[in-house]
Amino acid sequence: MRWLRQGLTLLLAVGAVAAGGLFSLQNTEEIPVDLILVKLPAQPVAIWILAALAVGVVIGLGTGSLLALRRSATIRRLRKQRDRLLAAAEKGSGLDSQ
Repeated sequence: MRWLRQGLTLLLAVGAVAAGGLFSLQNTEEIPVDLILVKLPAQPVAIWILAALAVGVVIGLGTGSLLALRRSATIRRLRKQRDRLLAAAEKGSGLDSQ
């Protein structure tokens, strides 16, 4: 089963690279990009689109990482709180039985 997953992953990666290559070959018209403050030199349309995709992926990964770190910190804090409450409950029940 593992070889099937690896094969499908490899096939998907090769397909994505092939699609990106075909996309680049079809979109060769050069256009400049004006970002209001900066005017970037003319590059093929495919370069600008792929660059925008790359920036979006990096921003998405960064945001996801920050959210995961925040969630793990919350989980850690809640576990400590639970442990303190369990210890207090055991202490309290120990006094009642004496």
